[in-house]
Amino acid sequence: MIFIFGDLVERNISKRVLFSTLIVAIAIALLDLLFTFISEISDLNNSYVLIDALIYSLNSVPGSIYAYLSYICLLGVLIGLGSLKEEGELIASRVLGKSNIRIIIASLKPTFLIIVLGLIFQELYLPSISQSNEETRLIKQNKISTEDGYWFVSESSINFFASSPNKKKVTDVSIYKLGDQNNIKQIIKSDSASRLNDQWILSNVQVNDFEDNAVNYLDFMNWYEGPKDSDMRRILSPKYLSLREINQALSDEESQLRKNKLLLEYWKKIFHPITTVLLTLLAASFIFGSVRDNSLGKRILIGILFAFSLNTIQSLFQSMASVSLLNPFNSVFFPMLIVLIITIVLWNLKTQES
Repeated sequence: MIFIFGDLVERNISKRVLFSTLIVAIAIALLDLLFTFISEISDLNNSYVLIDALIYSLNSVPGSIYAYLSYICLLGVLIGLGSLKEEGELIASRVLGKSNIRIIIASLKPTFLIIVLGLIFQELYLPSISQSNEETRLIKQNKISTEDGYWFVSESSINFFASSPNKKKVTDVSIYKLGDQNNIKQIIKSDSASRLNDQWILSNVQVNDFEDNAVNYLDFMNWYEGPKDSDMRRILSPKYLSLREINQALSDEESQLRKNKLLLEYWKKIFHPITTVLLTLLAASFIFGSVRDNSLGKRILIGILFAFSLNTIQSLFQSMASVSLLNPFNSVFFPMLIVLIITIVLWNLKTQES
């Protein structure tokens, strides 16, 4: 147990860093909630009211927290170790025989815990939360057109649905049934469809039959050619997919543009924990390195400026990958490499000063 949690001194360092990280996370969550809510106010209409904007803003917070997790850990370590340094506890820790490496390992333990919990949350819950939140917002704002919805082809029909609040429900379904000469013989419209026991059921159905020149209305109807799991993986936004689902989607995908989007999201998810660890080490170098004489406020400012700059660089590289100007792997790897180089340089400077 001592090997895992450390002794009393190391536990004190870990607790301080964890507490600081949680405070930073809460602060960022509140700011994100506020700014998202303010931006949503301009989109209010008769169907998308104030409470809908607030619910959307609240449900956006988990995704934002995970996206900014690396920077949250960076600031958490800066504040946690910085406060310990200003209070003289780091000096006391060294007097008690704790090397800088042991102090850094103690500060990394909360980061590893947060990374593991974040990965579990991202794989199991975050994609479905994001999908439900974004798609429900579009439905209520009435902003979905045939260009914004989802198209897929089955054996005898061309199918469209406007949105998918979750992977077992789709809304505003249009089914174009094809005849022997690939002419449209039926157009089936439905308010929504739900998947029950691997079978899709259409609700409030209107069937326009061009062969019989008739229009029929049904409460329910089986949709035998509804979207399969592979269809959903192929047409949904990559951010709605877990790593396992992205892997499966890549094996089925033929479009290079879609593959680039899937690969970009895949490498972002893969490198996210590594970047978080590197930024934690970088934050520790701010404490022990050449900027050790700066105040806590200056160290926090340096951390914020660096996080903002890195976020801008990442956005730039990812935008280039989105339009096929850069390989998706390189677009995620290069910003991480920049962090690695800066971290190594700062720690080398620290070693030379010691």
